[in-house]
Amino acid sequence: MTKLTIDVGNTSTLFCFFSLHKVIFTKRVHTKELSDFKLNKIINEEKIDKDFKKFSGIIISSVVPSVDKILKGFLKKKSFKFYFLKDIVNNFKLKTKIRNRKEIGDDRIVNMLYAKKKFGKSVIVIDFGTATTLDVLNKDGIYNGGVITPGIELSLGSLKKMTAKLPLVKFKKTKKIMGTSTINAIQSGFFWGYVSMIEGLIKKINLENEDNHKIVLTGGNANFFKNMFENVYIIDDLFTSRGLHYLINEFYK
Repeated sequence: MTKLTIDVGNTSTLFCFFSLHKVIFTKRVHTKELSDFKLNKIINEEKIDKDFKKFSGIIISSVVPSVDKILKGFLKKKSFKFYFLKDIVNNFKLKTKIRNRKEIGDDRIVNMLYAKKKFGKSVIVIDFGTATTLDVLNKDGIYNGGVITPGIELSLGSLKKMTAKLPLVKFKKTKKIMGTSTINAIQSGFFWGYVSMIEGLIKKINLENEDNHKIVLTGGNANFFKNMFENVYIIDDLFTSRGLHYLINEFYK
């Protein structure tokens, strides 16, 4: 039987279909485009064998409350058994130093729970989404807090919107620091700027926690940063989805 994870982000929503522990299909769509029509099309995707459309469980992580109503209404009409992360998260123990747990986004909670399952302690999960987040599991296995910065695509869009002449460019890895055109300069500034920022934050977190954390990179732009940082154990843009799959499996035990 198939399990479906739905990771709703501010910019995009990732649908991930699992058979046992294997990913059989993924679909990423713009969150603002979600509707009953779009959801029905994804659920009935022709690339998925009909035997894999008999869901034994669906779990949803969402940071967009308005989308929750759309998903809930659609899944109820289809008579699918589903859970939002908030429905099951109390079944999992995660100590945290964050004062108000309600402020923590679902994606960050999932990443920390899955990091704890895989490593136990001393991990920084860096998620390159609409916001770029760094979340820290300390040497005692406690969710120690994190850092939130503007995401890459959000920042590129803001640069275009707030300037008269600078173009909107595609994010890419550049070999050289110095750009020889406006586009090159922006691409270099963003790529090496984010590299430098992440390097600096990792260093400061390690010093503050007196630890040498393992690094996990996830999110849509994670693969751009391959070989850029020390102590990277995992680069996986499906890390959050795998975390959701782990949680729903544990919940059913």
